[in-house]
Amino acid sequence: MTLREKIARFVVTAPAHGSSPSNRFAALRSRPPLAGRHRRNRFIGIVLAAGLLLSICTPLGTSAASAAKLPPANDIGITSKTITIGMIADVNTPVSPGLFQPSVNVMKAWAADVNAHGGLAGRKIVVDVCDSQLSPNPTTNCLIHACSNDFALVGTAALLITTFQNIDACKNEAGQAIGIPDLAGISFGASEQCDKDTYAVTGVDPTFCATQNDTPQTYTVQVGDYRYFLSKFKNLHGLWIYDSDIPTAKETQLPGYTEGSTLGIKQNGLGFYPEAGTAPESALTPVVLAIKQFGATYASDGATPANFTLLRREALIQGVNTVKVWECQAGCYTPVFIPNGGAAVNGTYNMEQTIPFYTECKLNHALALLAAQLGGTCSKIDSNSIGSFVEALLFQDAVQKIAASGKTLDRASLFAELKNGEHSFTADGVVGPTDVSNHKLSPCFMMVEVIKGKWQRVYPTKPGTLDCSSKNLVTFQYNGKS
Repeated sequence: MTLREKIARFVVTAPAHGSSPSNRFAALRSRPPLAGRHRRNRFIGIVLAAGLLLSICTPLGTSAASAAKLPPANDIGITSKTITIGMIADVNTPVSPGLFQPSVNVMKAWAADVNAHGGLAGRKIVVDVCDSQLSPNPTTNCLIHACSNDFALVGTAALLITTFQNIDACKNEAGQAIGIPDLAGISFGASEQCDKDTYAVTGVDPTFCATQNDTPQTYTVQVGDYRYFLSKFKNLHGLWIYDSDIPTAKETQLPGYTEGSTLGIKQNGLGFYPEAGTAPESALTPVVLAIKQFGATYASDGATPANFTLLRREALIQGVNTVKVWECQAGCYTPVFIPNGGAAVNGTYNMEQTIPFYTECKLNHALALLAAQLGGTCSKIDSNSIGSFVEALLFQDAVQKIAASGKTLDRASLFAELKNGEHSFTADGVVGPTDVSNHKLSPCFMMVEVIKGKWQRVYPTKPGTLDCSSKNLVTFQYNGKS
């Protein structure tokens, strides 16, 4: 994959261009769940996300430690006054300048709020930003620097971490090669997601990690959006686009698409169509003609947001009018998707495993505090930087638990807490309960739709909630290497 193609997975770029559900899963309750799919970087019913009501929440940081004895802490990156964390991000890149600058901004905003409320373990948080520049050598240099200078990696947003020697064999203050904790905001590819020292709240499939070298592999994947669509619309049939730029697409995208079809969305034509994320609109004409030929009622694009926008525009040109569900599976929930797509993208559905932070920013305590550090708005957050924020909250939660226990804060105790003490992490209500310690996927999801030029929550309808039915996750075998 070229640098431009890899960047296209995370940046929304496109040329400028001038109903509520009626039957919630009723058709699905009478039969067992079918198989589903793997998502990057995603009690039956709906849970109210913790942290919705400001009156019962506390600030991101806590000043309690300042009034008590300073909690013990000793390791690389820790002094009596500060805890320095490494934040590696591709910022000044050769193709897309400022690529993950929003992730850096979010990490600094989180640290500013924590420090304003007393810090962590009685110490101020220092964010040590290293620009990996979407280049192998700078990325390696950033990892070496972090190992020697930073307590942990938090909110990492670097796409070219391809080897993990500098993470897994990193020595602590005592000279022991126990590794450096990597709380990755973006974990790109199976190598990082399955690394033993990486803790990502979303995007890790432990069943696949354990069987990735087997034939077939075992997947545990999210099918909540398919269940929602099938409860809302009858006679869904159509096609899926997968990203041909990514060599591992058959492992990460096709299994889920296949299970969407098994669940009840019948395949039209080839069923699964490969498209380059950077392809011109003309390359999508054959796909659109297939949609028109079969009168498809469902169309999904997992390439890039720009590719999805071009698909919608070409469908308008070709007069497609049968599609009931246009689903973007390429991370279209960003501030620029609608301005770039214009009226062509109205009716677009997008599944999220966080609450919809654009419309519910002020309703969630953690997001409201973050927004206060970002000029009073969540419009500066995107689907990449929200991952860094969630990982920052995971780090904060683990450190606070260690400090409260009276144990010495060091890399070993942080690893132990991440491994044993984070079995129901919610990021203060930004995500649903997630067993981070066992690297398990969360079943929680919600749906947004572009309605009259705005992203709006459509399921579950109650603000601050996610559907966390266990039926949203299924495990199955599939040979993604064939």
